[in-house]
Amino acid sequence: MCGTDDACTCSTQASTTTTAAATRPGNSQQVFQVSGMTCGGCASQVSKQLAEVPGVSDVSVDAATGTVTITSSAPVDADAVAAAVSAVGYQLVH
Repeated sequence: MCGTDDACTCSTQASTTTTAAATRPGNSQQVFQVSGMTCGGCASQVSKQLAEVPGVSDVSVDAATGTVTITSSAPVDADAVAAAVSAVGYQLVH
C-alpha cells in the first residue's frame, strides 16, 4: 500500500482500468465502494487483485471516489470481492 491516510505523496493517477470488456453485450456490471484508497497506487493494487477474481473481465477503479466497477459475464459474489480487496489492505463498504 502506498499510503494509508490522506498524507499519501504518490504521484500516480487516481483511477485505473484493466481491460475494455465493459462494452461487450451480455456482460454484467457491479459497482462497489472501497474505503482506504488515496491515490493511483492504491487503485492499481485493488484493480490487479480484483482482476484475479474468477469471472471478472474488467475492473475500473477510481480512488478519488472509492468506486470500483467490475464487469463480468455473470454477477461476481460480493464475498469474493471483499476478500480480494481485503488481501491488499482495503475494505469493501457494505
